[in-house]
Amino acid sequence: MATTWNCLYLPSDDAGAVVQRLQDSLTNLGYILYNPFGLIPVKAYPRSVRLFVAPAAEGWVKVIGTPDAAQLSALSQNTTVIYMALDGTGADIWVYVDGEAVAIENALIPFLRPNLTANDLHDALHTTSKLIQMDKPDSGLPFDALPDDIKTLAGKVNTHQAQKMFNRLSGDLLKKVSKDGDQADAARALINNSDTLDWNSMGGTRIRAVMNCLTLPDNWREPDFNMLRDAYPLYERRRRSPNARIYPGDQEIMAKVADALLYTPVYGGTN
Repeated sequence: MATTWNCLYLPSDDAGAVVQRLQDSLTNLGYILYNPFGLIPVKAYPRSVRLFVAPAAEGWVKVIGTPDAAQLSALSQNTTVIYMALDGTGADIWVYVDGEAVAIENALIPFLRPNLTANDLHDALHTTSKLIQMDKPDSGLPFDALPDDIKTLAGKVNTHQAQKMFNRLSGDLLKKVSKDGDQADAARALINNSDTLDWNSMGGTRIRAVMNCLTLPDNWREPDFNMLRDAYPLYERRRRSPNARIYPGDQEIMAKVADALLYTPVYGGTN
């Protein structure tokens, strides 16, 4: 299953108002709001929307998670909603204003950093990555799997020749482990895994370029949903019971989002 990153950004100084609008939009769509982090077990819903609303910062409120697409129109009444999504290496950017999807460039111009122009935004929206891309999923080991210092050297060589050599070497590796049965399957799954979230891919590069043009806080990318989903219940448990036991690995998870309880979960489920 592909790794995904999804965030909404609304120009606002009132995170509470955004929470209310999210909740209203879910209930209007037939979702039942629920709290998965309470003491009482909740019903398992076939379909759910799971979001976290960040505190307002620098005139923006960030919503982390994947909304129901039908929410975007309702959320954008009398405001702008920017929706960014990175799925594996592919990116999507949508902007809604007054309930309608609108042209991205025109809608984002009011939010440009003071030293940038519409041309800078245009260039960011149409940026491309120079990363070496595989021709097909099973053509070998993805070049992006290499350490950063090795990938940097790619700019000094013929990238097409480098990928051909890399594919041949990774193919030889698969042949060598093919005699080991299950180990071969595991190695192939590892080598051919293209479902990791890659911020240096064309999609990731495009999102980063666009966000660097806007007046958003520098932490627009993190924490991601998985970080919050894992850290929030640990902090909530400690809030209810300060002396609650900390299990191996808990401290590392909590350290990734030290302010997890400042985020507001908005969960809704439906059949």
